[in-house]
Amino acid sequence: MGNRLLAAWTAAAACALPLAAHARADAAIDVTDLRVAVTSVRPGHTAAVTFARGGGSTAESDASSGDPPASQVVTSSGGFAFGQCATAAATGPAVGGSASLVGNAFGEGAAVHTSAFADSAGPDAVGQGTVGLADGVAAAAFTLAPWTRMTITASVWASASVTGASPLEFADSGLSMTLSDEDGIGLQFIRISLDAFAWGQFGAAEDVETRTLSLSYENLSDGDLNGLFSGYVSSYAYTSDPVGTVPEPGAAAMLCAGLVLVAAAACRRAMKKAGESRP
Repeated sequence: MGNRLLAAWTAAAACALPLAAHARADAAIDVTDLRVAVTSVRPGHTAAVTFARGGGSTAESDASSGDPPASQVVTSSGGFAFGQCATAAATGPAVGGSASLVGNAFGEGAAVHTSAFADSAGPDAVGQGTVGLADGVAAAAFTLAPWTRMTITASVWASASVTGASPLEFADSGLSMTLSDEDGIGLQFIRISLDAFAWGQFGAAEDVETRTLSLSYENLSDGDLNGLFSGYVSSYAYTSDPVGTVPEPGAAAMLCAGLVLVAAAACRRAMKKAGESRP
């Protein structure tokens, strides 16, 4: 009888626990002290670099959730390759993203930030924030003066995390930057990348990555050298319904009440049988 009474209390206590957790994915990346510097590699020459202005850098944040999905996209642009972009943000009860580029990479330094989150409270939720350090997250042409070395430096911190409540959680934050000749190849083709990644398939996970990056490109000739810079900083988060479906509050209350009644009935039957078996 003691065991059955314990079962009744256990069933009642279980009602206070959630039947399944919300799946959630979070991603963020910060690039700080982003600088572009030039130095002369031969005395008597003036070091210089110019970037094609084009449409400038672009910050974009996207968010969508629900079935059918409700979407929101926010964009803002700067005036040149490493130009300043006002913060772009898209938010909702279950999903959001942000992206911004602030400062002057040729002076005091610039900062780039992106973030995204997605929660299974909105089915098939997607959040994304991206800053293209060149127009359209593609490439910006530059011209390097004779006997000039250009160096791009920055400090990077990136994170990605998932709860593990669903195998359909995914979070990713990273960057990629490339310097090359005007055809996108060449002996000085230089690429640097960093990635923080988490996937709910293997349970709760968090990945944090840090790095100090440096890319250099040289013109060791008497004439101008044309090249391409491409790069982006991006955060992405996706999730869908957890493996175990969370019942509606009313259904959960009815289920708990039923469990308690079943356990109580079992206790009464056991007590009645014990009484009948007494002499």
